[in-house]
Amino acid sequence: MTGSTWVLWWRDAQGTASLGLLQERLLRGLRAQLRGRWSMDTKLFHSPYSFVDLQNLKVSDASTKQPAARGTASDQSMYMVVRGQGTAKRQFFVMASNRVVIETEPEMESIVVRLKNLWTPRQTARIEGYSYEGDDWIIRTGNLMVGTSYKGLIIEINYLPCSNPEQTRGLMRELLMMILPPDAQIDPNNTVDYQRASLDPERMTDRHTAYQYVNLFTQSSLL
Repeated sequence: MTGSTWVLWWRDAQGTASLGLLQERLLRGLRAQLRGRWSMDTKLFHSPYSFVDLQNLKVSDASTKQPAARGTASDQSMYMVVRGQGTAKRQFFVMASNRVVIETEPEMESIVVRLKNLWTPRQTARIEGYSYEGDDWIIRTGNLMVGTSYKGLIIEINYLPCSNPEQTRGLMRELLMMILPPDAQIDPNNTVDYQRASLDPERMTDRHTAYQYVNLFTQSSLL
């Protein structure tokens, strides 16, 4: 995926009704094309070890060694973001108080699951909805479930011609205003600090998008 992406949370969305409203406004109002179904998963894992401990820890010692020092809760958390299906599936890990973002092979999930002494699964956020395409943009919308609880609706706007988020935010905001009800309660996810994770703030990549999701879920206390 290229271009610039903005991930938002429609907090007071009403499930299928809100998803249908967005679809109607995208297809009829913006003359978008329905590309198909879209889904995404974000999984939270927790470790008894801090990130510093894990850097120095041998896997073979994991069952016997006690952590030298406890880190903060966020420093002991890891988020796995899985986007796409089949050959288009992409997988990212965000850890160390959101300071590290890496893309991994799909097999990495099964490896983490087997390391039960290091990483314990805590919570999962799943988004299910649809993807729409316009002349120079892609909008993805989906209902957000955290565990078994409905938590509103996620909107992901991808403006393709430009990868600088500051230069494209105004255009994406205009698209958003065309499809949302005026009284919708939106979390614009404006607190993303890409430099904290050593990501270029002026040129977005898929790692930036994964980082946006983790920032939204952590800052909004969804995960």
